[in-house]
Amino acid sequence: MRPLTRSAFTLIELLVVVAIIAILIGLLLPAVQKVREAANRMKCSNNLKQIGLALHNYHDTHGDFPYARPIVAGQLAGNYDTVYWYVAPNPETYGGWLVRILPYLEQQNIVNPFANVTTSAQLDAAWNTAQRLKVPAYQCPSDPRQPVGDSTVTGYCGVTGNDEWNEAGFFGSNARNGIFAVHSWNYIRPQKTNMASVTDGLSNTLAVGERPPPRDQSWGWWMYVDSDATLAHPNREQGRVPGCNGNEFFRTDQLSNNPASACHYWSLHPNGANWLLGDGSVRFIQYSAATTTLVDMASMNGGEVVRNP
Repeated sequence: MRPLTRSAFTLIELLVVVAIIAILIGLLLPAVQKVREAANRMKCSNNLKQIGLALHNYHDTHGDFPYARPIVAGQLAGNYDTVYWYVAPNPETYGGWLVRILPYLEQQNIVNPFANVTTSAQLDAAWNTAQRLKVPAYQCPSDPRQPVGDSTVTGYCGVTGNDEWNEAGFFGSNARNGIFAVHSWNYIRPQKTNMASVTDGLSNTLAVGERPPPRDQSWGWWMYVDSDATLAHPNREQGRVPGCNGNEFFRTDQLSNNPASACHYWSLHPNGANWLLGDGSVRFIQYSAATTTLVDMASMNGGEVVRNP
């Protein structure tokens, strides 16, 4: 009788199979990552589209775009150093533009607790609750980080313009010619912006751009104003954000420990970033447009001839 025999892989054959599988995984991984990034970029674009719709709905209701800082009747707008949340039951008196459009993003529940605030203690309680809430539309899906500390961050900033000027000895956080112009951090009451103010054309004017917070998330809190939620282009910040060189353009960056990554528009997408225009459309614009086209588009009334990228 013939002995029973078993067929099996030799060690060499097994190694060959493993090597083939490793090669296939190596070939597929970049494709999977590319598909994942394409999906993230599309979701990020959709976030900005939602923000654009909220801005237009706010404009339809109030007759203007939300101002970047709180406004109190009979008072000047809060400057860079003063509190951004006032004890008053009025949506205009607390937070910045990202707070003001929450009801138009189906996030009315976040601002409801502030409606009846009449004391500082009530304001503190409402604030401490709200600052921990994550607003999905405010966070780019390409940013994998979880919040550091109590305050949640945003990856989007309102464009204040391109004309930051020397005030009190330094530039920064006071552009005057963009849709979210703050005009000054030194108690100068601004005029709010409406669509008629955008004489360069809504389709030629930047409204919101991408700016991931730095690694330590020391900037970029959606509950705050100024450099947390607005940014000029170019950004000539010199007095408040650590590491800014006073002339920051849209450029590539990385999630490093350098806080200067908060000083300019950039994104976690390859080659460029998504931008929301004044007409509500969203465009992906490459870094090559940083010092020319985008500078012109940051102004809402400069009269520049813009070739929309």
